[in-house]
Amino acid sequence: MIRVATWSPFGPPGLRLGPSHVAMISDSEQGPVWVESTTLCPHPCLVRGERVSGCQAHEPHLRVGDYVNAGGTVEVYRLAPIHQLGRDEQLLLRRILFRHFLWDPVGYDVRGAILSGTRAVRWLGLLPGADLHSLFCSELVAALLMRLGRLNHANPTGYSPARLMRELVHLGKYQRVATWNATPKLRPPAGGAWREGA
Repeated sequence: MIRVATWSPFGPPGLRLGPSHVAMISDSEQGPVWVESTTLCPHPCLVRGERVSGCQAHEPHLRVGDYVNAGGTVEVYRLAPIHQLGRDEQLLLRRILFRHFLWDPVGYDVRGAILSGTRAVRWLGLLPGADLHSLFCSELVAALLMRLGRLNHANPTGYSPARLMRELVHLGKYQRVATWNATPKLRPPAGGAWREGA
């Protein structure tokens, strides 16, 4: 339903019917971590140790498996080479993710998710102001990319998953690199608590 409601005939190839959900994979001291804001994950958050509604972290192969085992696919986009994060930016991303979105509860923004897919609300300037204490999936990713200078600063609430990915591809910031329709062999965490240092 989300994909159909945010369909656009002007989107880049592969994104006219955009995604219904977006997440970000970051590195951590324990290995890759899938970060998202959702209400639909059946697994406990790696950081909080319990099921949560809102911002949460998981092992990537676990979440990819959820989608492909349900008959879906996961489209993988990465920053274009010229826009890839430097080491200091990677550390900044980790610090932001853990300190601001994962250690403390950040709930799911149902109202923002509904309004982001409503073109009339955006066109008429009726979007609510950004509130980073509750986020939906593309609002989280947009806010992070704005902070890292990979997306112009604007109200992240205005980005549905499809609109965000179309803009990132159109601007040349991201490019599609793979489609996963089977669980990939990603490096599992090395063990220990999912906590980040400074």
